[in-house]
Amino acid sequence: MKKILNQNDIELVEAKIKKFEDVTGSDLLLIITDSSDPYPAAAWRFGFISTTLFSFVFAYYIEFTHPLLWPLFFSVLMIIMTLIGKCAWAKRLVLAFWEVERECKEKAIELFHTYGTSRVTHQVTAMIMISLFEKEIEVLVDKKLSEKISNEDLEKIVNKMREEFKQGNFTTGLVESMNILEEKILSKFHGKVCDQTDLELHNSIIFLDGND
Repeated sequence: MKKILNQNDIELVEAKIKKFEDVTGSDLLLIITDSSDPYPAAAWRFGFISTTLFSFVFAYYIEFTHPLLWPLFFSVLMIIMTLIGKCAWAKRLVLAFWEVERECKEKAIELFHTYGTSRVTHQVTAMIMISLFEKEIEVLVDKKLSEKISNEDLEKIVNKMREEFKQGNFTTGLVESMNILEEKILSKFHGKVCDQTDLELHNSIIFLDGND
């Protein structure tokens, strides 16, 4: 997963996280995960749909002499297509937009609690989560920040990252998104959110695989 960022990129982004926290007085989590969910049902869905389509095609061109050959053929084809359905490209073909959106939001909330709010005593934590398989981005803020940072503000941050990521500028997208969030916080809170100097989370990128 780290291939999307080389060591210099990681150091640059982590330096920006530290600067963000020093300037705003709030913790920032940056989590990059392989996927938000393994989507086990997607493989079966791909297997069933593709097997059904192939069966119609084969039925037009092939005639089995023994009646038991059709169920055998269907079963073998179903197994093969289900195995193929475990590939990322196959899953993407059968996943619904609402399904992906739901899983990413649920994953973001889970990670925000696990790596953020459950580990701190304050309420000034922000999180950027990037889910690579779904190509989805979630930005969440804690209670104190949400008093003045609106959903529209967060959407602008997500849109900025999407623009840069589409051009292959992954590091630039991350840094620029943090700059926007930093400016929003300083503008709407007229400076630091709080004067604490000892923030409680590590200012490093958290890389997760799809099983975490």
